[in-house]
Amino acid sequence: MATSEFVMEEFRAIVTRFPLRELDIRRCFNRDAQFRAICADYDEAVKALRRWQQAAEQGDREGSRKAADYERLVAELEAEALVHLNRP
Repeated sequence: MATSEFVMEEFRAIVTRFPLRELDIRRCFNRDAQFRAICADYDEAVKALRRWQQAAEQGDREGSRKAADYERLVAELEAEALVHLNRP
């Protein structure tokens, strides 16, 4: 995957969650390396959450536990992203 495609994928995950903040996300993503790292972590956490949710749906007990862990992580990353987006 090309670097620009990878960046867009990271960017897309957070925009999907906060579509009304897309312009703010674009601005913050372009100027704040820490925010870009949050977006990358968020993208990976959302992907992992989906995988563990699927495992849980198939009766995997560990999948249920891991899905709960990733739900918390996703929520923490969303809160962290919002802190950056709400800065002046």
